[in-house]
Amino acid sequence: MSQMPVPDPDEEGKNLTGIRYVIDKTWDGNPLQHEPIEVQMKWTFERIAGRPHKRAVKIVFDAPLFDDPEPSEPPGITPGLWDYEVMEFFFANNQDQYLEVEVGPHGHWICLLFDGQRKCFNNGEDLELEIANKFIDDKWHCEFEIPLAYFPAKISKFNSYHIHGEGDERVYAALHPVTDGSYEKPDFHRLQFFKKIDIRRVIPEGYGDRAFADFKYGELWDGH
Repeated sequence: MSQMPVPDPDEEGKNLTGIRYVIDKTWDGNPLQHEPIEVQMKWTFERIAGRPHKRAVKIVFDAPLFDDPEPSEPPGITPGLWDYEVMEFFFANNQDQYLEVEVGPHGHWICLLFDGQRKCFNNGEDLELEIANKFIDDKWHCEFEIPLAYFPAKISKFNSYHIHGEGDERVYAALHPVTDGSYEKPDFHRLQFFKKIDIRRVIPEGYGDRAFADFKYGELWDGH
């Protein structure tokens, strides 16, 4: 079997423009009643002496800090993080394979891989995800890197969300609304409402056409 062409390491990322977007609407398309969330995604490549090179997508965002009560668990993988103040990112392909990453302002996170809607087969327990949070007045600045191995092949659509508040005061913001008017409650796994993403602006050509086999994390999507 022939190998897919891959970029020269010295050229990786040089011609990529990255992606910037702003979340300023609720899950059902209404104007958001607080400051918008600004997000940037870009490719990152690092040579590490004596170790496999690092290839990842770096996400940086600035969001209002509402300082909701944080999970009782220590920072790290936190099941049910969607019930707290959180940012969420969903990367999907046309076969309904998708990556979900959630991060909170206090170092809690989730990384889930799905083969089919809500069919999770990997809960990110082997991932070493470092979350860098910084608070400036009432702003939450966050940076983290998702290893390339965690992305499914041929990513074609995307959505992103911000959630905060408690009970009836819970606010769900979405880059792309997840309803056509026929739903009364948000559900962020409604893949039919995700919108097209040009992933070639973030991942070098030759890597995104198939799942990446990482020396550290292996072939996470093998068999899916």
